[in-house]
Amino acid sequence: MFVIVVGGGKVGRYLINDLLKKGNKVVLIEHDQEKGDKIKEKYGIEVIWGDGSEQKVLEKAGIESCEAVLAVTEDDQDNLVICQLAERKYNIPRTFTRVNTPGNEKLFNWLGVNVAVSSASILSALLDQEVTSKDLEVFFNKGQDNLKLVKITVPEDSPLINKKLKDIDLPLESVLVTILRGDKPIVPRGNTRILGMDMILALAEGDLKEELLGLFNKR
Repeated sequence: MFVIVVGGGKVGRYLINDLLKKGNKVVLIEHDQEKGDKIKEKYGIEVIWGDGSEQKVLEKAGIESCEAVLAVTEDDQDNLVICQLAERKYNIPRTFTRVNTPGNEKLFNWLGVNVAVSSASILSALLDQEVTSKDLEVFFNKGQDNLKLVKITVPEDSPLINKKLKDIDLPLESVLVTILRGDKPIVPRGNTRILGMDMILALAEGDLKEELLGLFNKR
């Protein structure tokens, strides 16, 4: 099987090692060239340097012919974008992502990511009981009925103006889906900056609406 792994951190390296042992072809996408060089030297795999949430980088890695994509960067927004691009643009049948914020799994599942897990939730489940694949599916999808889309208009004097998304402390179990800037839709990535009068659509638990609105509007 041909697999693209995005992110060469600890999780990425573990997956690369495991996938290669099982006879899979692996290509890594990593934005840090020094880190990518070390992985290339150690495992002898092809490494593409760049932002895995960009189409041109995914295409350079061979996404049009791959069978699975694993997005395991340290940024949930980027992981979501990578998986949605893989599924919707390139029709990749299997997408998996690391969720850095425990609780975001169900948000990602609701948005169409095949499998979204965090280490914390898996460990918690395993401690509670012996878990089968079906149990995990139920575990990760529970509570989706309470998810709501929240519309946020960013005021010109918001304290978050010009901040990068990755530097904003969003409430747990919330993720930004899209940003409308004038008539232009923008895919939210970790390095995307917030501007005044942006209209943001976020997915969150219903009771987090006021917290989200307050975050962008507080003085």
